[in-house]
Amino acid sequence: MKYISILGDKNLMLTSIQKMKHPSATKTYKVSVDRFCVEFTDGHIFFDYDTDLSDWEDAIEKLPFQAAAVIMIVYQNSANVRHVIRQQDFPQNVYVDNDFGVLLPLHEYIAAGMPMEE
Repeated sequence: MKYISILGDKNLMLTSIQKMKHPSATKTYKVSVDRFCVEFTDGHIFFDYDTDLSDWEDAIEKLPFQAAAVIMIVYQNSANVRHVIRQQDFPQNVYVDNDFGVLLPLHEYIAAGMPMEE
């Protein structure tokens, strides 16, 4: 499995992802309190919510806000992730950590071509 993470302030919640429209998904469902799944014909995406930010200490120092939560986006097909994060109802005031040294605000990450493991 491959992943990227989004870091946000206290307003970043898993419900933000759950409430999104997922027009190209075949199925969406809550796996557990902190995990939501969006299934596609060619794979799925897990959204794992966490408030333990100890793994992101270096990234947090670079943020212009006090980070309160992270959602790890665990995926099989990067095209599905790109489709989801470009949607208008995706959380906007977040930073993306692609686990390869890139930490950018969402709009800059999208403008940079959304680098992630293929």
